[in-house]
Amino acid sequence: MSFQWRDALETKLSTLFGSDDERNTARDLLSPVLEGPESERVAVACLKLADRDLARLKALVGNATTDYRDILAWAEYPRQMRLGPNAPLADRARARREDMDEYALWLNSP
Repeated sequence: MSFQWRDALETKLSTLFGSDDERNTARDLLSPVLEGPESERVAVACLKLADRDLARLKALVGNATTDYRDILAWAEYPRQMRLGPNAPLADRARARREDMDEYALWLNSP
């Protein structure tokens, strides 16, 4: 069974934005990325990086429409992105584990 990004998107919209108006605004802002590659995954990444800030969400969506991979990298692999490709292998492995744990925790938190 694969991860259901659509379900995660709806769950995060509900938990991050308390009012219908905020949720609808967030959905409207996310509409450009929902038309692109890996749409729901990118939308969830934008929500994580925006941290409930609708103005930041708008900016992130703009970035995602330019190159969605940057948004995915910073949302899903922040420690690895800070380390860079030339960091020692052990540091990169630790960062990968910590990034995965952090993202899973965020996805499953209310």
